Amino acid sequence: MYDNRSSRHTLGGFKGIVAMRHFIVILFIGSLANTCVGQSQPTPAASALTSMFSPERAPQRKTMGLLQRSFLDLAGEADRELEVAIVVDGTESMASELAGVRQSIQQMIDDLRRFRQNEVRVALVIYRDAQSPSGPVTVALERFTASQEAITKAVQSLQPEPGAPYFHELPDLGVHTALSKLPWSDDPQVSKWILLFGDAPPYRESFQDPNNPDARRRYGNELLIAIAQRKNIRINCVLCTSSENVVEPYDQALSQTRAFMEALAQGTDGLMLDLSYPDIRAALIESAKQPAVQYAQIQPITSLDVAAAARGYTTGDGNRSEVRIAVIPHDDPISAVSFDPRRASVQVATALRHRLGSLPGVRVASTNDIKRQLRRMQADGISDDNAIRGLAARLGVDYVVWGKLEPQTARYQTAAYRKSDGKKVVQVSFGGDNGKRANVLLTAAAQQSEPDQAIGDLYRRMQSSALQAIMNEPLADDADTSGELLAALEALEQSLAQTAGSEESAELLEKARASSEAAIAAEPRNALGHWLRANVAFNQAAAAYRQGDTETAKSQMLKMKSALRRAVRERREIESPSLIAEIEADHELLINADYAAAIKKYQSLTALDQPLASQLRGHWMLAGIYAGDWGVEKEFVDATKTREHIIQILANWPTSPEAELLKRWLQWNEETEKTRYNHVPKMHLDLSKYTEA
Repeated sequence: MYDNRSSRHTLGGFKGIVAMRHFIVILFIGSLANTCVGQSQPTPAASALTSMFSPERAPQRKTMGLLQRSFLDLAGEADRELEVAIVVDGTESMASELAGVRQSIQQMIDDLRRFRQNEVRVALVIYRDAQSPSGPVTVALERFTASQEAITKAVQSLQPEPGAPYFHELPDLGVHTALSKLPWSDDPQVSKWILLFGDAPPYRESFQDPNNPDARRRYGNELLIAIAQRKNIRINCVLCTSSENVVEPYDQALSQTRAFMEALAQGTDGLMLDLSYPDIRAALIESAKQPAVQYAQIQPITSLDVAAAARGYTTGDGNRSEVRIAVIPHDDPISAVSFDPRRASVQVATALRHRLGSLPGVRVASTNDIKRQLRRMQADGISDDNAIRGLAARLGVDYVVWGKLEPQTARYQTAAYRKSDGKKVVQVSFGGDNGKRANVLLTAAAQQSEPDQAIGDLYRRMQSSALQAIMNEPLADDADTSGELLAALEALEQSLAQTAGSEESAELLEKARASSEAAIAAEPRNALGHWLRANVAFNQAAAAYRQGDTETAKSQMLKMKSALRRAVRERREIESPSLIAEIEADHELLINADYAAAIKKYQSLTALDQPLASQLRGHWMLAGIYAGDWGVEKEFVDATKTREHIIQILANWPTSPEAELLKRWLQWNEETEKTRYNHVPKMHLDLSKYTEA
């Protein structure tokens, strides 16, 4: 089924619509591992700690210095051991942030260990100010250690104390202590970092107070940078927020704090995360609302692995024969194209896209890819005259299918244009059930006096009785119900391009819910309506779960179960064997918990004679099942098979949202052409339990 966790997934389709998007294919959802569902909102520092080095939890977008992706690059830049000195401001202005640091620091260490094959050792230095009761600096963990017990004990000593006499503190002393007092390794193969957390700057070098002679700058930036460079130590900084009672001095000193941290980071090739920016805090805190996640470890994947698995659709004589198609909503001109799921012009394209995708060896561009490329073309000033060829080139497709409404007949004209020269190779005018439009188009193309070779090949592919039944099957008994089904399908697919839980995603899911329920009300036995309703319910359950709303998540999962069961009962109305297999596989997994049966069904979808979208769906679900997601019993867990299915996706669907997500999770390095973070997140261990209710 399908889910909009910043990615999209293959859905099946029936009554002739195949290659739709499935609701259960969110094998993994990002989360904060130490944040329990329903607990209070985490602090910015806690949110940073639990996302900085976590590929699936780091916010997707970069805003005003949001550098999580850079921190991910830093974490995975080498396989060697890592020593980290955590240097933390322990004054009262950091009280709320210190609580978050204590709670979340172990999660950060765990994330780093997944990058470094568990070879991460930690030391802890706490600095305060001249008149703090415990003194200006405390080395709470004086040796680099991997002992979780020792780290936990040291972190518990991280308690706030008064930072008198001023708001300025002694981060320079804390950094110098870490640089000079800790027993750093001399081995050049060991990476060495300082991770500095603080909300206040050091004193200015010219500052003097006769009444408080210890309130002074101890070490200048140049000296600290020189020592770090000599020892090959990177200084990474996190500028934290302060308690509400010191907002004014915090704001007054902010530019000094920022300048100090930027100087240390830039001078030592380190990084800085500035939590003083509201949009950065919001992005991090939003990610912190998500529930815990576990991982399955796999062996690294290289470009050689991917190249060896690459294949394509071949004809009976063994020749490679894959066709790529983009279908544009039928609005004229192209610059005025709408993507509103309720519009008939969009529904025509939706039906064409999914029916064409049911043919073996056909790759169909997604609505979201088309929308993105059209916007870029408009920004570049490409005219409508060049739009077809320009879009084909940008999407890497062989044909662009586009059309417009004929006002006189109220019928939609559909034409296919060739990439190589932009020539129109076939055109039809059709006013019947949109589910049959692809069949009408290909039949007309094959009957031309000089048919285009590839279009003719597609016509020959659909000549089997099974494909003929799929291509000719109406979506519903009447046009209105057909429109509701297509509107639900389109809204659901578009929701996958949005950030999970966002307003845009929620709005699209609500449209899909309303349309699917309208279709079910009109035709209670329409399997597609129930299938789409199940998809919507799952997505809404997943969104609620990520936001900590467990009651709504449970309610939506029950609705998903009900709709999925009804889809299974009505599957005799489905003409697509691959879709039947998908529905049955999902039922075995989510309803029956018969993992052996589910694996067998999903495996059948990966056969080379299956539609490409169904193959992708099978590999995706099997990757998650073998990773141990969905509460799968241990006897079925197999990391080697998880890796094999991931490689298939990377090799044969390299531009798919699934491949993009896997590359992000596994931290694919374009320079070394291999993965850096070889841990697959298991996202449904808790959510899948709601199906037991």
